Amino acid sequence: FIMTHYLILLCLSLALKSEAKSIKKAQANLLEPTFELDDWQGKWFPYAPGEPHIPRNLQRVQPETSSTQVTPKDDWQGKWFPQAPGEPHVIKSTPQTLETSTEDLQGNWTGKWFPQAPQEPHQVQPMICDDGKSHLSVDYDPNDIRDSFNYLCLTTNRRLFEPNLTREAILTEHFLPSAFVPPSKCLNESIDYTHLPATNGAFRPLPAEYGSYSYLPPQRYLRNLAEGAILMLYHPCAFSAQVEMLQHMVSGCLYRHLVSPSLNLSPERPLALLAWSRSLEMSVVEQHIVLEFIQKYAKKGPLAVEELSRVVEKREKYSQGLLTEARLVTTADDYELCGYMREGM
Repeated sequence: FIMTHYLILLCLSLALKSEAKSIKKAQANLLEPTFELDDWQGKWFPYAPGEPHIPRNLQRVQPETSSTQVTPKDDWQGKWFPQAPGEPHVIKSTPQTLETSTEDLQGNWTGKWFPQAPQEPHQVQPMICDDGKSHLSVDYDPNDIRDSFNYLCLTTNRRLFEPNLTREAILTEHFLPSAFVPPSKCLNESIDYTHLPATNGAFRPLPAEYGSYSYLPPQRYLRNLAEGAILMLYHPCAFSAQVEMLQHMVSGCLYRHLVSPSLNLSPERPLALLAWSRSLEMSVVEQHIVLEFIQKYAKKGPLAVEELSRVVEKREKYSQGLLTEARLVTTADDYELCGYMREGM
């Protein structure tokens, strides 16, 4: 039994030694190359054995070419942009100057310069907002015959304007917020209105001189209505007796009144009284209706002041087309309205 164990151990030791030799010999075969390095004719990647490792981000230096080598510049016969190879980059910072001076231009040019000639200072013409005399054509030019249709009767049937006792007067009120302040616009802006005849809206800065006019545009009389004036309008084709009667009543009630013809009145009611935001259109003049309208709505408006006499004489006014100035009834402040007219009723 002892001999048997001894033989088994001897066999195991012999087997282990033979396996170790085979492993060692196999490892030795892996390290030995199958050919010589000097015999390789191909390319090495990433580098040949024995060469140092060169990082890829390093710039390779091109080999110097001989002075006899022909460059592309020698063969190219055209132009280079922006410059030829090897030449430094040149930036042109100085602008090219004109060969002719401004004096030569002025001497050769026979036309007009806009807005001014060279070497002349810039001149700004002052804008005239409103002086009551210049640039009036934007609203109405009294010196232009083409605007004469505003005060001429051009109809062929005057019977359409006959007074009608059965036709009642119409009172119209145009609502405005209590805080509304009408704008004042210069003559470089046109003014339009939402209703005609206009009783509120924008106007020109200068008020009209109180009295009777050949024609007064709404852009002018609205400034007076804003300070509490009464405006009498009549169609140019209205019967003259009715026009004179109404004008006599208005001029006898207050100083701050205006009279003007208007084509914005209908043949059915060719007479009207206007206050700020209110109008009374009539076919026949009725004294009690006229006096009631003046007493109720005169001296009322967003620019109305009690002591108007302090500013009437000193301020600049528009008076183009004025026929007759208004006369004082009581005072320029009109402290009593239609006093004499009520006594005669």
